[in-house]
Amino acid sequence: MTHDTTQTGLSRADRVGMYTTMALAAGGIVIVAWLAITRLVEVLPGRNVPVLVPFVDEVARLPIGPGGAMVDVAVDQAIVTVPRPAPATQFALVAEPLVHGLAIIAGIALLAMFCWNLAGGRAFSRGNVRLVMWSAAVLTLGWFVGTILTNMTVNGALSAVSDYEYDGVVFAWNWVPFFAILALGAIGAAFQVGERLQRDVTGLV
Repeated sequence: MTHDTTQTGLSRADRVGMYTTMALAAGGIVIVAWLAITRLVEVLPGRNVPVLVPFVDEVARLPIGPGGAMVDVAVDQAIVTVPRPAPATQFALVAEPLVHGLAIIAGIALLAMFCWNLAGGRAFSRGNVRLVMWSAAVLTLGWFVGTILTNMTVNGALSAVSDYEYDGVVFAWNWVPFFAILALGAIGAAFQVGERLQRDVTGLV
């Protein structure tokens, strides 16, 4: 006999907190979907596509000195407009918002399901452990594939605007999802230990 659905009493305030988090998650899904759709509308025509490109050790001149004098500034990122992306770049431009959007939406949905279980008093259960681990897996896959697509768009954009004469190969990397994945892994491990301890204690009663 399993004890995956052992109930744990929550106060009314705790349940309200869980339901509030679920409502915020629903709002987050709407925002992420809207941003993904907006980006798709921007890139699907395949003409004059803006691409955010990171730079390393690049300098530009801006009229920010006295009387509009030109001043050298360090550039770490800039928006580059690609008149007509190459087929591979266009594929990455379309796939990138889809992958990022779907991964984030899936992660938020799993978080909402996790909060639903907690609101119902189901804390240390195998179902919750699976939800946390699935969230980490979804974010890992989205981060990995999304990073590849982002770098395809960045280097494709630089190649297009420079007619393949720009020597620098730019590698874009976002560490925020990595730390989020580590945190989810730690939470999943903690809930897995809690579920095992709860099952062992219940078996002794």
